[in-house]
Amino acid sequence: MLPYDYSLQAVSSGVPEVSAVGVVVSRGSAAAISFLFPYMLLTVCRNLITRCRETFLNRYVPFDAAIDFHRVMAMTAIVLTAVHSLGHVVNLYALAVSELSILACLFPAVLSNNGSEMPLPWTFWFFQTIPGVTGLLLLLVLSFIYVFASRYFRRVSFRAFWLTHYLYSTVYILTVIHGSFGLLQQPRFFIYLIPPGLLFLLDKLISLSRKKVEIPVLRAELLPSGVTYLEFKRPVGFAYRSGQWVRVACLALGSDEYHPFTLTSAPHQETLSLHIRAVGPWTSQLRDCYHPDRTGHHAGGLPKLYLDGPFGEGHQEWTDFEVSVLVGAGIGVTPFASILKDLVFKSSVKSKVQCKKIYFIWVTRTQRQFEWVSDIIREVEEADAQDLVSVHIYITQLAHKFDLRTTMLYVCERHFQKVWNRSVFTGLRSVTHFGRPPFSAFFSSLQEVHPEVKKIGVFSCGPPGLTKNVEKACQQMNKRDQAHFMHHYENF
Repeated sequence: MLPYDYSLQAVSSGVPEVSAVGVVVSRGSAAAISFLFPYMLLTVCRNLITRCRETFLNRYVPFDAAIDFHRVMAMTAIVLTAVHSLGHVVNLYALAVSELSILACLFPAVLSNNGSEMPLPWTFWFFQTIPGVTGLLLLLVLSFIYVFASRYFRRVSFRAFWLTHYLYSTVYILTVIHGSFGLLQQPRFFIYLIPPGLLFLLDKLISLSRKKVEIPVLRAELLPSGVTYLEFKRPVGFAYRSGQWVRVACLALGSDEYHPFTLTSAPHQETLSLHIRAVGPWTSQLRDCYHPDRTGHHAGGLPKLYLDGPFGEGHQEWTDFEVSVLVGAGIGVTPFASILKDLVFKSSVKSKVQCKKIYFIWVTRTQRQFEWVSDIIREVEEADAQDLVSVHIYITQLAHKFDLRTTMLYVCERHFQKVWNRSVFTGLRSVTHFGRPPFSAFFSSLQEVHPEVKKIGVFSCGPPGLTKNVEKACQQMNKRDQAHFMHHYENF
């Protein structure tokens, strides 16, 4: 409804003019909240989003931005909640200075006239009415959720973030009760909540049906750079596409705390694998849990996992393009490990796949960081008989400008590459560069190498700064009347 409609409601109900502004602000913000709260649930329906990716909706709906959209809706709802509260402060002032006999005439279904001409104290409206008590509780619960959902607290204690987010059910229950005590308008929130609530419930039931199946870990290895490699049994009927991700919980660390990770195994492999970098409390405890000195203390071998998924993301759409560019930095290379393996396998078995060429850009601080990626690249190079994958490694620790040291490294690298067809730094056929990747120049060269290609898929995973640079380069290239670069990204 428009604010004008709410002002008419205030006047027609006999509410004092001093409260008309409060009614407009509180009711207008409440109408927006009534839409945001329910439909925020759809942005976290992982199974639903994964299914929708396989339909025509994927052409029009940016499913990659579901979590970003969730954050925007949540922040907007928090701001509107504050505005809603301020509007009610004005309303409560008008009610607190009005005589009970007058209020009983205005709201006979809520208040009874006992003949008193004394106004009700403001504490009555806060602590002795259903809207007042539930409103205060909602502000308290939303404050907890907001604080622990911040980037700082998610990094310090993901478990605290996860536990406080479970209060969402309390928020919806309190909101329904809060809105059921309407003075000017009949309750409507539950009407908005029913459709998305049913879809969210269905999505939860799908996840619950497979969550509590114990998955045995077949192999665990502690890799350099704080990376833990886990290879575990593939559940019966578990079908997924390269680039998709799962949520796992380690039984030794608690069965209710799930964390998302991209699968590094390919769909044709009999087992599933993950590469998990220890960057927080849970991932560090996971690494300690699978340390060779501790695994012997667990009865039955390696600690088992709970598995939920698979879930879709933009990286799985690499098969829709003849030419794809994969850009990974740090642990963000994990989705591309699965994609590279999948492409080489499909080409070896003559499987029909639209993608004819993949350019993999790996951005790393030093050549020794994430050494396990070099092993995967080596495995791909040995199996890539048709030269489908072109790998470019950018080492950012060295100066970008051509000082004497960097120039000598370039000369040695190019000479070794020319004579032995190998990198002197990595031992791979992949080309090693120094400095940050010049995305615009690289994309421009692709337009010249593949003039017949109309659309090139670009898939990036890494820090937000990397995503922004790739997106900026894509936008710059798309101003030309040549191949169109379609960017799909994931930040960590």
